[in-house]
Amino acid sequence: MRLSILSTTVVSATLPAAALRVPLTYDAIYDQGERSLSEVACWNPKVPGLFPDYDDWLLQRNIPIGILAIPNITGWDHPDCISCWMVTWEEGATTRMLLAIDGSKEGFVTSLRSMNSLTDGQAKDFNPLEPLEVNASRVSLQNCGFAPGDVRKEISDEL
Repeated sequence: MRLSILSTTVVSATLPAAALRVPLTYDAIYDQGERSLSEVACWNPKVPGLFPDYDDWLLQRNIPIGILAIPNITGWDHPDCISCWMVTWEEGATTRMLLAIDGSKEGFVTSLRSMNSLTDGQAKDFNPLEPLEVNASRVSLQNCGFAPGDVRKEISDEL
């Protein structure tokens, strides 16, 4: 199966109740299209591809939406693996949807490309000592371009 056309429009039925205020930094490793997804925390060695029904997702470039690493993801069976996050930079009044597939040591981490998209090209103006502060909310996978029911895992997550 393939993703439906990506949209940054939030599905109204899945608006988040509350946002977390988190630091966001970038790591150029998430810009490496040829990097194997077997290197991310959400890689399940029991299935081909990043997760069932998406067995053609083998490299980072196969993911058509921005990649996100978050601190609480520790392995492929973590409930936040393959979760969609609405990340908003208030100063720039910009929101992007990012797909959490990896763990981080501290704060949220994305690609330079995704952070530049969020900050209108200002990603390099932020650093670990003065990271970009964003609001982040976990939202339905539909917001990251998945059709309802595409990912069997989402059904159990939302019960």
